Amino acid sequence: MTPGSDFDIKDRIKQSTDIVQLVGSYLQLRRQGALFVANCPWHDDRRPSLQVHPQKQIWKCWVCGIGGDVFNFVMRREGVEFPEALRILADRLGIPWQASGPKSKPGSPDDKPTLYKAMAWAAKQYRWAMERSDAAGLARQYLADRRIAPETADRFQIGFAPLEWSWLGDRARAMEFTPEVLEACGLLVRRDSGGWTERFRGRLLFPIHDTAGRVIAFGGRLVPGIFPAGQEPPGKYINSPETRIFSKSETLYGLHLASDQAARTRRLTVVEGYTDVIGAYQSGLRDVVAVLGTAINQRHIRLLRRYADCVTLVLDGDAAGQKRTGEVLDLFVAENVDLRIMSLPAGLDPFDYFQAHDADAFQSLVAAAPDALEHRLRIELQGLDVVQDTHRANHALERILTTLAQVPVSINETTAAARVRFDQMLVRLARRFHVDREMLQQRLREIREQRARVSATGVGVEPPPPSPLSGSAFPAHEVELLQLGLLDAMLLDLIVEQVAPAEITAAPLRAIFEAIGDGFHQRQDVSFEGLMVLLEDPELKRLLVWLYDEAEQKQQVAGDDTQLQLNRVLAIFRSRREAADKRQIVGRLQEGNLDQAEEVTALAELLNAARRRTGV
Repeated sequence: MTPGSDFDIKDRIKQSTDIVQLVGSYLQLRRQGALFVANCPWHDDRRPSLQVHPQKQIWKCWVCGIGGDVFNFVMRREGVEFPEALRILADRLGIPWQASGPKSKPGSPDDKPTLYKAMAWAAKQYRWAMERSDAAGLARQYLADRRIAPETADRFQIGFAPLEWSWLGDRARAMEFTPEVLEACGLLVRRDSGGWTERFRGRLLFPIHDTAGRVIAFGGRLVPGIFPAGQEPPGKYINSPETRIFSKSETLYGLHLASDQAARTRRLTVVEGYTDVIGAYQSGLRDVVAVLGTAINQRHIRLLRRYADCVTLVLDGDAAGQKRTGEVLDLFVAENVDLRIMSLPAGLDPFDYFQAHDADAFQSLVAAAPDALEHRLRIELQGLDVVQDTHRANHALERILTTLAQVPVSINETTAAARVRFDQMLVRLARRFHVDREMLQQRLREIREQRARVSATGVGVEPPPPSPLSGSAFPAHEVELLQLGLLDAMLLDLIVEQVAPAEITAAPLRAIFEAIGDGFHQRQDVSFEGLMVLLEDPELKRLLVWLYDEAEQKQQVAGDDTQLQLNRVLAIFRSRREAADKRQIVGRLQEGNLDQAEEVTALAELLNAARRRTGV
């Protein structure tokens, strides 16, 4: 990334982000002297091995060997690349930010600010139609029948798209939004015969917001009776298509309204529909969000974990809802999320429940909801005679143990309460399936070992975290050169002047050295903290953390003068250069292509090199 505004925004975001607060929003930190420690989520951590340095604004796990700054942590924790990590941190801070790279033309379908602006404008148009249009009578009646109060409809900006084929497009002619922009927003659909048509005509519209509160999509519900019989378009509910600003697999409806409450309680409840969230809000609950017509996936879980430590999943009380609940259990368990499963009375969805009960009744169900593992037990053991039907019982037990094996070992060793809960689960399994508890523990170990062997092969699983860096991995004099530059900025003049990047043979070290040289010549901050901003590659940042930590440890032990150390290291580089020159001269002589004068010159160079080496 080139210096300038990109560097400035990166530096501003890094300087404004407290790494203790950031890591603490994901992990449970406790103070240990001048540091903070936590159980590392990337390995089965028996004791807290992840350290956070408030003064250096870095983190590191001494077992995995991974570490870095705030950007590295978000990249690894959220599973995103650097630009997305930058955006996430900018959003947390409320810092306006736009990705670097080729700039889209303002007003074009590729320009995200234009799309955001167009979506905000469209939401206002649809809201106006809902409130004032004569054509929205049936839509308003639908909200009244559903007992959605006008103030609630206004808070959620519920709108209506009239039946006209070009209602929104016609209104956009007085604006700067072209049909191509509205198409890029998912509002217009291009006809095969030419022209455009409205995607949501005849539908009640629920604006979908991102975490910053910007409208990024719409959910459309067909208004009952608005189309003549037999002419209704397909799909009672439809969502906006995927666009440059909207991905349904990374969005939760109502999260922009629930985030403040979640920040206080670290809890969220997940339902299925827009009206479920609206019903909860109208009842006084402010911590309810919804998925957008898609199954919960890993990206949803990562988004939830940014806001909540405990998630309660509420799906419909029908058989289909229960089946979908079972399908997501393994995913939540594997992600180490404190998941609770709340079952509603059969045939009721959350909105119907709120019509008949108040918020306290709903909260009582949430409080009584079993955790995911307990819920799995209830599903597997329902209607099963473990004595008579040993075949089904064995399969059920294997499925339960496979789920339990996905719980990271570190969870069960973090607190006494966690160990007790897990032990009680094994005791209950042993009692219900009439087997020895020791046998269950042995089988659980076998499944975990099998998973570890599969993980080691790299087949179908994420590769294990990299092993800690070793000093023997790189030439010692190259490592020491960089470490001296990190410890003493006064040495950078000599280092950059006397050593060329090509002389650094280890590619990762050379990349860091080049960043130091480029930043030094451009008068940028090339201290450890400055380099953590300049570098974007997470592996290079991890290496930089290792170099800096080891350099400080060496200095505390040896206490040598850094200038004397540098002189020794530079002497090694000179010696290597002379050896390389000698090999080149000898090679030229051996080729036999030199004339007599060139041979004399080459021999003289060898003689002078030998004299310098021996001090003669």
